[in-house]
Amino acid sequence: MAEEITGAVTRWEISIADLPERVLTAPTGGRVFLLPDSHVDGVALYRDDVAGLIKTLRHRGVDIDFASAQEGRRYLSEYGATDVVATIGIAVATTLTTDLVKSIVLTAWQRARSSLGPSCPDEEIDEARVTVKIAEIVRAENETIVRGWEITGRLADIDNLVQLAVSDPIRAELPSADPDDAASESTTE
Repeated sequence: MAEEITGAVTRWEISIADLPERVLTAPTGGRVFLLPDSHVDGVALYRDDVAGLIKTLRHRGVDIDFASAQEGRRYLSEYGATDVVATIGIAVATTLTTDLVKSIVLTAWQRARSSLGPSCPDEEIDEARVTVKIAEIVRAENETIVRGWEITGRLADIDNLVQLAVSDPIRAELPSADPDDAASESTTE
């Protein structure tokens, strides 16, 4: 009997101005960038469990790094496990490939594992409700466009929901470039 996939895939309104310079200038490729949970006074705030998460993912073959440079980020430990699992922000400086989707799914799973603890059974982790926000940076000749998805569902369904998002021609359509974004991009060169 096939298990029903439940979840939602919506467009995430994110622009070039919302992304750290480090992500925007990264070479096109398979690197995944973990976006900060929030910003305060220009400082990127990450939850305190992500340093170990990055190391674990690298050990498992994921090319991942923080979206914010070390000197521009701080760590907070004031979140509960439910909040930590709730949203995972990721950026990629290329079109999503099958390997990148696998890396995103593994990142979401490892984030849930580190949030819920090592004694939490895999079945419980698979049932955790998560939101994965993906910013895909697509570069053309003279412009950079950011396409964003917000995918919410059971962790066990995230792989299929990400595949649905990137394969749906309407959802995969590139948004038109925001003139403000283009202006801000040209001033950074």
